[in-house]
Amino acid sequence: MIAPDKLENARMQWARDRQGPLLGMYLPQMIGFLKSDRIFDSEEYRNLDPQVQEYWQAETKPNFEMITPAPVENIEAPETYIGFLVAFMNAQSTGEITLRSADPKDPPLIDPKFLSHALDKRVAIESMREVLEFTDAPYLAEHQDQLVGPKGRSDEEILKYIRASSISMWHMCGTVKMGKPDESETCVDKDFKVLGVEGLRVVDMSVAPLIP
Repeated sequence: MIAPDKLENARMQWARDRQGPLLGMYLPQMIGFLKSDRIFDSEEYRNLDPQVQEYWQAETKPNFEMITPAPVENIEAPETYIGFLVAFMNAQSTGEITLRSADPKDPPLIDPKFLSHALDKRVAIESMREVLEFTDAPYLAEHQDQLVGPKGRSDEEILKYIRASSISMWHMCGTVKMGKPDESETCVDKDFKVLGVEGLRVVDMSVAPLIP
């Protein structure tokens, strides 16, 4: 269901007779927003600014999100499987947007620099490890014929799998960061006005410096 042509065929079948793979997609979906003690015990977390550490410790600030069921690449109905999506939260990596040319019609160069911060790597590894341990639960393990995921459980093997299989989700923000005028990364002030430009405001989620 990841391939565009297969997704389109599934949509056509659903529109035609209300049958097919889309019949069961995401209907019983469960989502958990979780924390991991291993992240808080890590050197990467201890190296954070104390204010950021305090922010992370709040009960309402999860380390990662686990979503199931989810589509798994190369496995399709009628095969029976359970899939998990893992999304790590409150990323510390900072990307960049630069001009491609002097032509305003040219799209900009966007580099999100995923996993460039040490803590993001640790969160990604430990959140994936938590899900792998979940699949080791006796009931799931006894019905498990094949595990599609990292080849092993080491940090290196998990991170390699994450780099090869990860995608961004739809919660991008912070490209036009709101902040104090004297901060180097600030683009708009508290009234959404773009610094240094008259008559221009930005009022969408791009101004949010992070997702609460």
